[in-house]
Amino acid sequence: MTPIEIALVLLLVHGALGAVDTFYNHEWKERLPSRPEAARELALHSLRSALFVVMFLGLAWFEWRGGWAWAALGLIAAEYLVTLADSVVEDRTRVLGPVERVNHMLLGLNTGLYCAFVAVQAIRWAEQPSALVRTHYPWLSELLTACALVIAVWVVRDGAAARREARAAAEARLHLA
Repeated sequence: MTPIEIALVLLLVHGALGAVDTFYNHEWKERLPSRPEAARELALHSLRSALFVVMFLGLAWFEWRGGWAWAALGLIAAEYLVTLADSVVEDRTRVLGPVERVNHMLLGLNTGLYCAFVAVQAIRWAEQPSALVRTHYPWLSELLTACALVIAVWVVRDGAAARREARAAAEARLHLA
C-alpha cells in the first residue's frame, strides 16, 4: 500500500472512532444537542466535522500536488487546532467519562498516524506542479465518501444545535439578571 492508501484506511478508522464518540458519548450518554452549556462545544464539533468532510472527500478523490500538498497539511493542522480547542472547552463544561476519555486518546493516536502518512505523501506531491488531480482508490474512495456524507449531516445538526443552545443559554442569563 502507498502512504496515501494507508492514510485513507486510517481516516476510515478515524471515522469509526468519531462515530462512536458522536453516537454513544455526545448523543446518547451526554445528550449534548439539548444542553445550553454545550453550545460552544457543538460549534467546534460542527467546524471540525466540516474540515473532515473536506479532508475525507479531498484525499479520497484527488492528489494534492505542488502547493496543494501544503494546503492538505494545513487542513489537517486546522482540524488539530479545533480539536485542541474542543478539549479545553469540554474540560471547562463537563466531566468526560472513561469511555469518552479513552476514545479521545485513540482518536489522538490515530490523528498522529494518518497525519504522518499524509505528510509522507504530501512531500512526494509537493515536488510536482501544483494541481488537484482526480484519482480513485477502489473501495477506499467510496467508503470515505459515504463517511463524508454522514459527517456532513452532523455539520448541519451540530451547527443548528449550537445556535439553538447558545440562544437558550443567553435567554437563561437574561432571566437570571
